[in-house]
Amino acid sequence: MKKRVLNNLSWKILSVVAAIICWIVVVNIDDTIESKTIRNVSVTLINTDALTSQDQTYMIEEGTDKVNITVYARRTELAKVKESDFTVTADVEKDLRYDSMVKIEVSYTGSATIDSVSQSRENVLLSIEEKVTEQFKVIVETTGEPADGLVVGATTPEQTLIEVSGPKSEVERVKRVVAEVDITGITGTTTRTCTLRLTNSDGEEITSSQLEYTGKDTDFSVTVTTLSTKLVGISFDVSEAAPEGYSLASISYKPETVTIVGEESDIRSIYNLSIPASALNPDGETGTVQQTVDISQYLDDDILIPSEEEKEIAVTMEIVENETVEYSVSSDSVVMENLANGLEAILTDADALTITVTGLPSTLAELTTDDITVSIDLSEITRTGTYTAALDVALPDGLSCADAPEITVEVVEAEEEE
Repeated sequence: MKKRVLNNLSWKILSVVAAIICWIVVVNIDDTIESKTIRNVSVTLINTDALTSQDQTYMIEEGTDKVNITVYARRTELAKVKESDFTVTADVEKDLRYDSMVKIEVSYTGSATIDSVSQSRENVLLSIEEKVTEQFKVIVETTGEPADGLVVGATTPEQTLIEVSGPKSEVERVKRVVAEVDITGITGTTTRTCTLRLTNSDGEEITSSQLEYTGKDTDFSVTVTTLSTKLVGISFDVSEAAPEGYSLASISYKPETVTIVGEESDIRSIYNLSIPASALNPDGETGTVQQTVDISQYLDDDILIPSEEEKEIAVTMEIVENETVEYSVSSDSVVMENLANGLEAILTDADALTITVTGLPSTLAELTTDDITVSIDLSEITRTGTYTAALDVALPDGLSCADAPEITVEVVEAEEEE
């Protein structure tokens, strides 16, 4: 038996070795080392508080937080590899380089036996900036219209100032913080919600994910009050429109009516806006005078003119130099007023009195002596005697008597009637 085993032993050993080699060749042909690429694996930044704790912000440069992983292993092992088997991180605290790059670390945690792993990029690129905070006033803008006959009154945001925080370069782009609310069909006082918008100097919206502020992703409320409207007239006090020695010949203005708004109870009794004399011709000009009067400044605080065009009233005035004309009035036409009982007054001057009247030429041309009323007030005379008294001259509007003459009156006891 021993002889049979040892017979041709070298050939038998050679056959075993050849069989092993053949098996190895077959295995290597059937289960070769191959590669598998897993694309766009997200890199997780860790220990970012190393920046944020120092009032710094960071932004990942686009695309640099994705990496392609290539795994090398035998085909049977490669089939076991999954994307979830890899942990891909970039440690800001440990591996920040040149103030802009963070080294990417790839770790395999799966059960497969792999030969090696390669990655498409070595670093995440960061843009690191100082973090700043600025305050901005909230500007309310409305869309739509309230119910018929109403206009928007006060618009009150829940916060008048908003703090915007983020990278300095991003915060510097912000010029306005806008709360835009839809007021379609509202009445009375209504609260509506919206989200705030940030805009740049060109009015374009800023949508940076790095900016932080109240109202960015949450409801921001605005309270809107509606007011009633009413069409009313306008009148000017013209008593001071012309300087001394001149008179106002004519006045015209546009518009002649305006729409006011306010609480119904406040505007119900208003039919005309009376503009004071101080509004007209403050510089005392003459001839054809044109000026613009902002009548909104003469309204009560709770009354508004919503249209900017209606606030400004264009006024045209003709201011003409006065003329003076003398008129002769019969002394018989003088009315004795308020004379005590038992007394009688007699004029001792001439039969005719000269009255000097000043006014516009056109008005003077139409004046007659019948339009002039002359009287004397004798209420302070209680006994007989001779007195000097100034005449009271009553004239039509626009005319004046600057120097009314004085006359002598003799007061006597009235004769008793038989």
